[in-house]
Amino acid sequence: MTNSSFSDINLDTTFLDSLLAHVAIVDDSGTVVDYNEAWNRFNDESALIKRADSGVNYFNVLQRAIEMGDDYALKFLLGLKKVLNQDKTSFTLTYPLKTDTNSFWFNLTIRPCSDDHSYFVMMHEDITASMKAKYEKQESEDRFEVKFEQSIDGIFITDSEGNILEANQTASNILGWDQDELVELSLDTVIDVEDPRYKEAVKQQEKSGTYSLELDFINKQGNTIPTEATSRTYRNPDGKLRSILSFHDISRRKEVERDLFQTKQFTESALNSIPGVFFVMDRNGSFIRWNENMVTKLGYNAEELAQKKASDFIIDKYKEKAQKQIERCIEEGEISVETKLISKKGQLKEYSIFAKRFVEDGKVYIVATAIDITERKKIERENRKNQIMLEQLFDNSPVGITIVDNDDNIQKVNNSFEEIFGYTKDEAKGQNINSLLATEEKQSEAEAISLATQKGESLQTETIRVNKDGKEVPVLIGSVPVTLEDDIIAIYGIYVDVSTQHNYREKIKEALCEKEALLSELHHRVKNNLALITSLVELQLFDANNDKLEEELKNIKNRIMTIASIHEVLYQNGNLTNIPFTNFIQELVNTRMIQNQRDTNNILQINIPTQELSLSINQSIPSGLLLNEILSLIFSFTDKEKSSSIDIQLREFGNKVHLIVEGDRIVNCPDEVKNNSSLHNILIETLAKQLGGTLIWPNSDSDYQKFEFFFTKESGSSPASEYLEVAE
Repeated sequence: MTNSSFSDINLDTTFLDSLLAHVAIVDDSGTVVDYNEAWNRFNDESALIKRADSGVNYFNVLQRAIEMGDDYALKFLLGLKKVLNQDKTSFTLTYPLKTDTNSFWFNLTIRPCSDDHSYFVMMHEDITASMKAKYEKQESEDRFEVKFEQSIDGIFITDSEGNILEANQTASNILGWDQDELVELSLDTVIDVEDPRYKEAVKQQEKSGTYSLELDFINKQGNTIPTEATSRTYRNPDGKLRSILSFHDISRRKEVERDLFQTKQFTESALNSIPGVFFVMDRNGSFIRWNENMVTKLGYNAEELAQKKASDFIIDKYKEKAQKQIERCIEEGEISVETKLISKKGQLKEYSIFAKRFVEDGKVYIVATAIDITERKKIERENRKNQIMLEQLFDNSPVGITIVDNDDNIQKVNNSFEEIFGYTKDEAKGQNINSLLATEEKQSEAEAISLATQKGESLQTETIRVNKDGKEVPVLIGSVPVTLEDDIIAIYGIYVDVSTQHNYREKIKEALCEKEALLSELHHRVKNNLALITSLVELQLFDANNDKLEEELKNIKNRIMTIASIHEVLYQNGNLTNIPFTNFIQELVNTRMIQNQRDTNNILQINIPTQELSLSINQSIPSGLLLNEILSLIFSFTDKEKSSSIDIQLREFGNKVHLIVEGDRIVNCPDEVKNNSSLHNILIETLAKQLGGTLIWPNSDSDYQKFEFFFTKESGSSPASEYLEVAE
């Protein structure tokens, strides 16, 4: 202590000087009257709450600190005042104090030090170390708490028995239990403790205090979750053994690993599935990688290929060129070449090679595919040979030939074309074929030929064209489309001068016209004779006194009239090759015999088709008889007590003809109709076979009944038949 005049105060000054705490004595006005050595030694030059000298009123010191914004100085002042005024017996305060060089924490105690309360002791105990330890501990605990709760890994704290004492939110998220549920569980609920990997890890932890491994956890739903787990043991402040088990879900990583493995397998399979040879080599031509085809095609095994260079597969005279190609690939980035490679067995084959440069880890590599084109080259040489032969055939053909594009412009003509029409090759090239050769009257014909050929038809017709001098030349024209991958790329026009044949044909046509007139008259007379026969049958019907005989005579009459109707249509149509079958059906339905049968059997009406369809005479007669027999069969088996209607449908799909006779309950007992052994059935089956068609009988399970007959139509004329015939 510095002032010995206060010896009456019951204080041991030697003791106070020995204290590390800063101690000062103030009177009841707050003036410092004395202090110990620690107070005196403290460097408070930059501190707000200073260690004042004797005679300084401490309230002034605190007031200045308050004015500087120190909140603790205000608490200090108020506490000091209360003790000095004897409102409190003592006052304590923990406060911080900063200087330019250090930060301190002090524990302040103020209390009277004389019996009459005229002097008071202020003790500032330096607790910086303990406060620092306290805050560091708190900070550590806070950091652990934050890390525990915010960790992206699931964390368990367990006891030595494996009971879960704490679990963070991530563990809850991974396993599906909430945190409160998890702390009620033990590790054997979430881990298969019988897993050999886990047992081995536990043994390791007993020796080293830690383990780390991939471990399967079990979630709330009982599903297995792959994790990467780490455990470390420690002792808590009570000395009890604890373990921190952290784990993170590696399901996604496992999926990626599986995907990578599958990708690798896929890549290997893809490379081995490449139809040609695949390889990777370095800039020196040494092979780094290859596919199975390289082994198969060239005959070397993997060990042999690893020792080979690209130049080893090139015959000597091409080796220098091959090396230059490798250098060009490295320089330009990619190349495409055709070369010959030699196999282990000495076989020489041609390959098309596409190579590309790439850089990996600063090293230059070349990746390449090689396709065996030996057969292709052989075909190309054969095609070239054929092309030369075709060119010679084209130029030297005895008939005129021209090649035109899709716009009808001439691309090329042969020698015979020049002879027939008088145009040179140069004069004809680029000209429109129709404008050059067809007269004004034949322009529509020529355009029809072009249009039909551009649609894919091969045509031929005999017509007239004009030569360079304007003279008409009778020609037989053939027009053939040239296709490539379903596209028409050109048209061959073939011209045969038929001037001599034309003269003969005119004479033949005159003779044919006479014969056609005779044939038409013949059909008319056949029809009249059939009508006469029908009349004789009708006369016989008048004398028939047997119902069965009368029915058979009627059927015979119907069949004769059916044939007569076809000849009538032939005569009326004037075309002796094709019969408008729809007209025939109209003629048949309107016959008196059908009308009588319709009325007798309570058939309200028979509807005929509106679609126009023509058949050849070879198909018209059996088709007409077949329809007549079906109608007769319907009339025989229909329920006369019920009215019904019959619809006749005639359709054409491509070269198929579909004849339908249908109606609601038009026959009774369809099965009996089909299995009936009458002449109707026999004729129906016979006529169906004659036409090469298929007959479908009515379904017995339905009230709506159909007779359906399908057959193939004989070939007719082409769309351009007004002017030409389809080439056979």
